[in-house]
Amino acid sequence: MPKKYDDNLFTYIMNYNIGKYVGIIHLCGMILEDIYGFIIRKNIFFDKLYIISFVSIPFSWILCKDECIISYIMKKVENKNYILGNNPENVNDISNLFTKEHYYFIFYNVNNLIRIFSVIIVNKRTTNINDVIMIPTCVLYLFYNYDITYKLNYRKILYPYFQIILCFYFLSIFYKTIGV
Repeated sequence: MPKKYDDNLFTYIMNYNIGKYVGIIHLCGMILEDIYGFIIRKNIFFDKLYIISFVSIPFSWILCKDECIISYIMKKVENKNYILGNNPENVNDISNLFTKEHYYFIFYNVNNLIRIFSVIIVNKRTTNINDVIMIPTCVLYLFYNYDITYKLNYRKILYPYFQIILCFYFLSIFYKTIGV
């Protein structure tokens, strides 16, 4: 029988390996996002949801001080004093699933490139958002990801202009996707 819940949420979660399962679900969600355009046939409704998720996820990062909300929740569970945005490059809920940090970074880089190609495939087959909007959005998306992961901090130097421009492109894609 598992240990009794003793008001220490971290101990409770780790006793049940929930943290590991959250990381696995998080990783699977990333992989699904990466391969969606390659394995799922054209479906206007789901393709539009996919493009909206491509925009919404990094938009949520901006609102959450560069943090993924799932990783933030796991950090908060591990350390109740953790402050949103203090360590956004730490995605241990995912990176700890890899046997070596190097393997995680290989996955991370391949993940981002495949995701961009998947988004382009879905855009070309369904949403047909003009390349004048789509290409800069993909470039900004990659820049934002790498800036956080590799602690380049250009987004902080260019604050708030970078975030405003990125949000503008995300909102442009969102509105074009839903047909407004």
